[in-house]
Amino acid sequence: MDAESAREILPVQPATRIPGAAKAVRGLVNVRGLLVTLVEAATAMGLDGGAPPAGGGVVLLLDHRGHRVGLVVDEVLDLAVVDDAELDPRGALPGVRPDLVRAVGTAAGLPFVQLETSALLEPLLP
Repeated sequence: MDAESAREILPVQPATRIPGAAKAVRGLVNVRGLLVTLVEAATAMGLDGGAPPAGGGVVLLLDHRGHRVGLVVDEVLDLAVVDDAELDPRGALPGVRPDLVRAVGTAAGLPFVQLETSALLEPLLP
């Protein structure tokens, strides 16, 4: 994802379920007095079926349209600063919804996919 929208990485905490919310919305948590909506990244991407990570994952706290949102992911491996010229805009990768891919690239010799967070969150957080 775009590093400019990321604010911090937090441990997963129990969330209060929101009645009628989409399956991918885990619920609300209190982060230093601010209510934050937690979204299960894998469920939102249609990748259900896998077992949750042993450690419960982490919350990537990010800004989305002026609101703080917590994206629950298995783990955060690294922060890579990559120039836009080094990214290859793509719309179709095998097994990945095309609307969720902003670009692909490599950092430290490892390939990565840059997530289009707006396409992921817009259907869940109008």
